[in-house]
Amino acid sequence: MLNLSPIVLASQSKNREKILDSLNIPFKVNAADIDEKAIEERNPSLRARKVAQIKAEKISRNHKGIIIAGDTFTVCEGKLLEKPKDRMEATTMLKTLSGKLAICYTGFCYIDNVRNLKILKTAKTTIRFRQMENKEIKNYVKRFPVTTWAAAYAASELYVLGLIDKISGSLTGLTHGLPLEYLIPLLKKSGYHPRP
Repeated sequence: MLNLSPIVLASQSKNREKILDSLNIPFKVNAADIDEKAIEERNPSLRARKVAQIKAEKISRNHKGIIIAGDTFTVCEGKLLEKPKDRMEATTMLKTLSGKLAICYTGFCYIDNVRNLKILKTAKTTIRFRQMENKEIKNYVKRFPVTTWAAAYAASELYVLGLIDKISGSLTGLTHGLPLEYLIPLLKKSGYHPRP
């Protein structure tokens, strides 16, 4: 791996860090501190991509290697569900999702400054949630760090997977906020060879 560009993950997400770590490639974490709610874009697919782009570009100013960034949120019944501000808002979000069809959008930005490569994409996953009882939601909100997850759920948690009846689309975009179907081919273009 000589002469390869260093990789920076522009995110504080432990799930993104975990999935990147699983590829057995060296990287460091440098989270981009931005005000996501100040970014105005009504189209959810474009918004996810735009937030990921702004994160990556902020880190790119001081880092000349490879920058990887992502942003994930869910839309249900026309409502954009990002990280809840407290447990009460998380409870409301879960009640909204209960028994409904939702779409998870994962914005993805990959910048390789050495190869002058910049890729922006949005991975989309359609999710059908099963019906949840109020008592289950109450216990769930007490047990899990819901304010750290967009829409108060993280499909990387085994229990949370049990809330879902069916999914269609990007698996790792949903579970870890980083679509490997986009990332792995790009890493190979940059000279890396992810391995088990």
